[in-house]
Amino acid sequence: MNATTFISAQYDMVSEWMMGVIREFSDEEFRLEISPGKNHALWILCHLVTSDDDFSLYMGKSELLYPEYAELFSQGRKLLPFEQCPSPKDVRNALEKVIEKNKLVYSSLRDEELNEPHALMNDPENDFFKTKARVIMAWQLHQVYHTGQLASILSAAGKKVYG
Repeated sequence: MNATTFISAQYDMVSEWMMGVIREFSDEEFRLEISPGKNHALWILCHLVTSDDDFSLYMGKSELLYPEYAELFSQGRKLLPFEQCPSPKDVRNALEKVIEKNKLVYSSLRDEELNEPHALMNDPENDFFKTKARVIMAWQLHQVYHTGQLASILSAAGKKVYG
């Protein structure tokens, strides 16, 4: 198995797990917080849409599907109250569309591209990600981190999360 086939399969697996966790939430459970006064599940879900949407920009392969999410849910943005977020149904649908877009991005990658600078490189000396391969690793770890948060929220609500 070549590198791009492996990372594409890994993305599919992580996305499948993420969507499986997300499907377990009722609309009301998206109000639950990771800890008191911290991110609620819907904000985390909106943040996942934002971060996964901009992955394609770093690969130089597509445009944002949901630029309006980036303005509200990017890293460092202030937590919005549940009522000011898009509906859970809309956010689930948005994430599914972003995942489908990214599956196309992954399927178009070639092994030779992985060590190339990512498409948004401005400052090679100070850019943490530097290459497309490092962006891929960071974005997939980011998905796993936030999916773990969502699974923890469900578990604290008394729901069985794993099988």
